[in-house]
Amino acid sequence: MRREKTTLLRKLSMYGFDLVTGSHNFFALLEFDVTDLRRHLRALRAEGRGGSLFAFLLKAVGKCLEEFPEFNAMIDRRKTTYFDEVDVNIPIEIETEGIRNPKQYIVRDINRKSLTEVDREIATSKDAGDDHTGYVFSKGLQRLLGILPAGLVMFLMRSILRRHDTVQKLSGTVFVTSVSMFSNVPGYVIPYAGGPKAASFAIGSVSKKPVVRGDEVRVREMINLTAIFNHDLIDGAPAARFINRLRRYVETSFAELTG
Repeated sequence: MRREKTTLLRKLSMYGFDLVTGSHNFFALLEFDVTDLRRHLRALRAEGRGGSLFAFLLKAVGKCLEEFPEFNAMIDRRKTTYFDEVDVNIPIEIETEGIRNPKQYIVRDINRKSLTEVDREIATSKDAGDDHTGYVFSKGLQRLLGILPAGLVMFLMRSILRRHDTVQKLSGTVFVTSVSMFSNVPGYVIPYAGGPKAASFAIGSVSKKPVVRGDEVRVREMINLTAIFNHDLIDGAPAARFINRLRRYVETSFAELTG
């Protein structure tokens, strides 16, 4: 048996989960055909441009959030805030002294960046210092919260959730995790989501599956994606329109986002 002291980042995560428990979410388990998209991205990379599949999916989500502003928003019982900037919060791993630690990195204004810029930023984010402005909970903020009593930390975090501009600064306007994208295990990820944000997403792995196209069965590369919508702000019909637009960008209109 071995015991270790719970790290501050884990404590902050636990505080956050406690605060958003009871959120009114509904889920959509989606499957997109990325066969043509991956072929297109490989051709772009051969020309020295373009980006990864993950970068493209972030860009596609960002574009949809720009086109459907009610999804790039936050809500509480007193107000709803709509954002012009699409700031995507993504989880990454940073290795420090041989130990891998989770970090939350924010790609700011993704709706105004090219696919190549998004891809380059994701690649360089892992090499940035601990106090890089893109990170959620910088080292200085961690130290400050670490010396405060738990009750005071909960009070401060509860206060932050009511200030939508502060939530945007600290954790972006949307959360996208890719925890299973880099594994070969098929299936869906259902992340813990809550708080004032209108939407969150979890990207799964790519696998080959038999798919009916017309009257033929073909082997296609399919990716699983989970969409989580805050029912306090988003209803079923708008969510369906959002999903259809996202599917169009991923399956047929990807060239619009890679030009």
